[in-house]
Amino acid sequence: MKKDLRVQKTLNAIDSAIITLLEKKPFESITIQDISSEAMINRGTFYTYYKDKYELIESYQNSMMTDIEQLLYKNITGSSFKDVDENDLNNTILKMFQYLKDNRRRVLVIANSLGSGELAKYFSQHMFDFYKVKSREFGVELDSEIFTDYLITYITNAHIGVLLKWLKGGCEESIEEMAMFIETFTINGVFKTVGI
Repeated sequence: MKKDLRVQKTLNAIDSAIITLLEKKPFESITIQDISSEAMINRGTFYTYYKDKYELIESYQNSMMTDIEQLLYKNITGSSFKDVDENDLNNTILKMFQYLKDNRRRVLVIANSLGSGELAKYFSQHMFDFYKVKSREFGVELDSEIFTDYLITYITNAHIGVLLKWLKGGCEESIEEMAMFIETFTINGVFKTVGI
């Protein structure tokens, strides 16, 4: 048990270090020595957990997407889009914004290290896969596969743009306001336009 707590303390120190450093300088300028010094650990300890700073950021990405996918797959169920309870959908969107707000600094670390464009690409690919799975599950049939692909690409890129703007702006709008924006833009806008 003590060992687990020590490991968690070290990982938390590395987390805090990379976040603090990114507030001072660009990711490319940050060295393992910088991270180790800021975390008050030796370089060897850093390498016990990560092979380099890129693996550290990759672990953030993977953890974030796993959490978001679990949240979405767990809460958005049914055999058709009409089966999805409106309250469940709204609560899921609220939970997603709460998760992002709670993990704001970590998400911004990913955005700062990869660049917003790369984060958008990474997030969009995962969300694209989610929408593809759900559209098949819900039996959504649009004009063509190409139309479906472009529609999903449009939605995912719009979502990441909204999310990043909110996070970079310090999450000034409430999660309820943000959920309303997504519902207005997507559910009442795009989905209704294509008859879903």
